[in-house]
Amino acid sequence: MKTVCVILLMNLGLGTLSLRSADWSQWRGPDANGISKESLEGISGLEEVWKAEAGLGFSGFVVANGRVFTMGHDGKETDTVWCFDAESGKVIWKHSYPQPLGDLYYPGGSTGTPTVDGEVVYSLARAGELFCFEAASGKVKWKKQLRDDFGYDMPAWGFTGSPKVYGSLLLLNAGDAGLALRKEDGSEVWKSKNGEASYSAPYLVHRDGTDLVIFSNKRGYTCVESKNGKEWWRVKWLTRYGVNAADPVTDGEHIFISSGYDKGATLVKWDGQGKPKTVWKNREMKSQMNACVLIDGFLYGVSGNEGQDGTGLKCLELVSGESKWVDTSVGQGAVAATEGGRLIVLSESGELMIGKASPEGFKPTVKKKVMGGKCWTAPVLANGKIYCRNGNGQVVCVKVKS
Repeated sequence: MKTVCVILLMNLGLGTLSLRSADWSQWRGPDANGISKESLEGISGLEEVWKAEAGLGFSGFVVANGRVFTMGHDGKETDTVWCFDAESGKVIWKHSYPQPLGDLYYPGGSTGTPTVDGEVVYSLARAGELFCFEAASGKVKWKKQLRDDFGYDMPAWGFTGSPKVYGSLLLLNAGDAGLALRKEDGSEVWKSKNGEASYSAPYLVHRDGTDLVIFSNKRGYTCVESKNGKEWWRVKWLTRYGVNAADPVTDGEHIFISSGYDKGATLVKWDGQGKPKTVWKNREMKSQMNACVLIDGFLYGVSGNEGQDGTGLKCLELVSGESKWVDTSVGQGAVAATEGGRLIVLSESGELMIGKASPEGFKPTVKKKVMGGKCWTAPVLANGKIYCRNGNGQVVCVKVKS
């Protein structure tokens, strides 16, 4: 069996680098779609700024107020939430706690990604430890345990994804269809029944004046009302081992869902009434871990399982499901994107590449080998720097050069 990890991105112009500073305070960025607010127009190269060690795992990065947060495991029995200085890589604070390695069919380690909300940061561990820290100091403001405090069974590969802030609530992918807590103190607002959650992050959508959130479980994806957990619909999506790890991708009334293990993808259409209707279903995009990014009607993402022939960066037309190209040199890497339609691609072997998103193919104009090891975590662009990591816990920060 191959690895399960949730864990859970450019044509160059001439002249001065266009780089509007922007934090990346939540999973998949400002709009939770994997796209940075920075354009990278005029980039000429990449320069390594600092390195750090965070421990085993594939936790992503969040960047806010000059701080970088991620998680990692010591390979024995301890998990750590890390806070690094964004400029120097110096450790500002860290918080360690007991946690099993979770090496079920793969090396194990941390897979969830923290979330910054103003002056606090939230993190969720695989065994269900939920923390609220002061972002500046690392002081624990409150702590909960999803199994002990709310009665949820731990999924096979642990609780993961990323906490999602919605107004005064903190939304978590737990149970059959999510859990909502008061973000100030972690007290319960609403909860779904016990069940095996899958591995995507809560995904917010808005329809006809109502805020909704989509959760994954081992049988598919469920949409509920954000403020009270009232169910609106379910899409059955049975995947081998119950792994629905990639977040949905939305475009108007369209919702794209994709999973690995040869399951494939589907595009459904939902007008706000009844249940979503299938537009198409095929095996052209198989997102085992990270979700695609959507640019000008085309999806760009890694398709296929880790270690499987044919796995690589792929382009798919959203409305038709037609595959345009695949670049197998990327392997089971990861992708993010920028404003203006450039891809930031980190190959599985640690090569960072930047190039224009195009249905004609991927032709990177900037490349840099930034690390070795196994790289499955999506790179993050924030305030002119790109943050990358591998499964062994090596963190690399590179500066974008004009």
